[in-house]
Amino acid sequence: MFFRIILLFSSFLIYFQVSAGNVVVCKDIKDCKTCAESYIHVLGFKEECRWCIESKSCGGPYSCPIGKPFIQKDPFKCPIPYRPASGKRYTDALGRSIYAVAIAVRDKNITSCLGNVRPDITLTKSYEVECDGAGNLCKGLLAKSEEAKAIYVSYKGSTFGKQVFAELLHGLTAQLGAWEKFESTEAGVITYFHTAFYRLFIDSGMKDDLLELMKKHKNYRVWLTGHSLGGSLATMTSLHLVKAGEIDKNRIRLITFGEPRTGNLAFAKEVEDNVPFRYRVVKKNDPVTNMPAATPLNMLTTSLYNRQPLHYRYMVHYNGPMFKGESFKVCEVSDDSACRNVALSDISDHTTYFQIDQDDFVKNGCPRNELI
Repeated sequence: MFFRIILLFSSFLIYFQVSAGNVVVCKDIKDCKTCAESYIHVLGFKEECRWCIESKSCGGPYSCPIGKPFIQKDPFKCPIPYRPASGKRYTDALGRSIYAVAIAVRDKNITSCLGNVRPDITLTKSYEVECDGAGNLCKGLLAKSEEAKAIYVSYKGSTFGKQVFAELLHGLTAQLGAWEKFESTEAGVITYFHTAFYRLFIDSGMKDDLLELMKKHKNYRVWLTGHSLGGSLATMTSLHLVKAGEIDKNRIRLITFGEPRTGNLAFAKEVEDNVPFRYRVVKKNDPVTNMPAATPLNMLTTSLYNRQPLHYRYMVHYNGPMFKGESFKVCEVSDDSACRNVALSDISDHTTYFQIDQDDFVKNGCPRNELI
């Protein structure tokens, strides 16, 4: 009888240690999800367990090496293996062909630019509006390719100067939890992006024209892209279309370049749930993709954590100058710190994706051989 009691107690203790919630010790947990949902009590205080990404082990609040990435508070950030189905993988050639559309929107003569760099694509219409009270402009285009059986939605990136400064100010308020609701009660985006999206995509008639184009070409895929601010608008557009029931999510193709943290944790979750084909391309030490910065976890309550800016998967990280055919890494966690050194910063990495200066590329007539 005594041994039976000991056996039952041991079984209970083992179960108690490996189940999410209050555990005796963190180190016995062997998977990221359970670890992120577990906590211990130290001298009467609740302390969350943390999953050390590099060692793939669970430990107490100070177990992971200083400066090394870890997962805590929410299993959403745990790695999800990157195993895309055939035809849904990111390749360098694909990135270059879509980046051509992302850059073309910068040209005053979009038709000419597309004709040189992507001759299979014809412009349907371009749109330009004042996207803030300072008179800064936001621009987008709709185009299609009969050859690729594709519709393209592309947005222009930020203009350095007043526009970037305005975005940074709104990013600072977002760090404090001030978000504009977007497509759900919890999901929020930066106020500047919210205003720009509605002025450009909704109020300009761009959405109505896109829906008409989609009706005429029901079997075409819809590619959404943009650089910097344009990447955020592309991501918001993809989520809006799916959540509004305007398009089947499997028809959407989202590839952005140098996209900042567009929204909060709930927004990142919404994007992952509703946009299965999605890639955020990041060049080496692009600092814009780190903005707005998240507050360190140990300074946050659960409520504040849920209002922090966060990226969605999957980041495609080039750790070099982005030569043709250069290798890259696809990050399996929902933010970037586990896949790149976010402390490093080089603004030239933001403006020279695939080794081309955007303004020079447009000025020189969008030469195809420089990009594709």
